[in-house]
Amino acid sequence: TGLAGKPLQGFRGGRGGARDGAEPHSTKRQPFSLTNLSFEKKDLMLRYLFYFLVGGAVVTAISMLAERGHPLLAGVVTLFPSITVVSFYFIGKSAGNEAVASTAKSCLISLSIWIPYVLTVIWLSPRIGTNKALLIGVLIFIILAFALVYINRIVGVVQV
Repeated sequence: TGLAGKPLQGFRGGRGGARDGAEPHSTKRQPFSLTNLSFEKKDLMLRYLFYFLVGGAVVTAISMLAERGHPLLAGVVTLFPSITVVSFYFIGKSAGNEAVASTAKSCLISLSIWIPYVLTVIWLSPRIGTNKALLIGVLIFIILAFALVYINRIVGVVQV
């Protein structure tokens, strides 16, 4: 009990475990089962499974193109603007057309840090291996990204 002899609310034991006469909430966890899920959760899980399978199929197709001697086609498919299409769509819906134009402008400016990343991977992959080349390339990308943001604060090319 709490002050003045009143039962504490929200604690197990005693009469204070439930509010407004309701049964105390069960802390027992039920095992995971698809039959226990609501329709919305099943639908969400199926959509995520679909996204996972589509993403895996795209990565597999790109790898197959590169392995079978079609590096140009693999490069074009790799750069398909799926992320920017989806991003621009939702930015347009939530923030408007001007925000899309500003974000697209930022993407063009960001190419200045993406190109050194790709050049690093091109140059280092045959010399030190793909994994190390990707790691160094990503580190260069991150360093240049911070530098770009810092320079933009000083110069103000992109309005944020």
